[in-house]
Amino acid sequence: MVHSVTSKPPILVAVTSKFAPESAAMRNAAAQIPQPTTQNISLASALAQKGPPFDPARIASLKEAIASGSYRIDLGAIADGIIRFGSTNAG
Repeated sequence: MVHSVTSKPPILVAVTSKFAPESAAMRNAAAQIPQPTTQNISLASALAQKGPPFDPARIASLKEAIASGSYRIDLGAIADGIIRFGSTNAG
């Protein structure tokens, strides 16, 4: 079933051990999830405040190439990137 998108927080439902028995392997896996450190949090905060990289000269050259019709899209490179991204993020 599909629920409509709203600003309300999701409703969380608890699953009892009758349906999802907790195993030692599951507890060990959960214990190995790295916790954020103060250093990581401050680095993430600094990067977020800095914003994304911005190269005005590169943007101007891209706009000019698009306007003149000389910009070419390399579909092979895009496909390779998608495949590479998918293989590194596969579950």
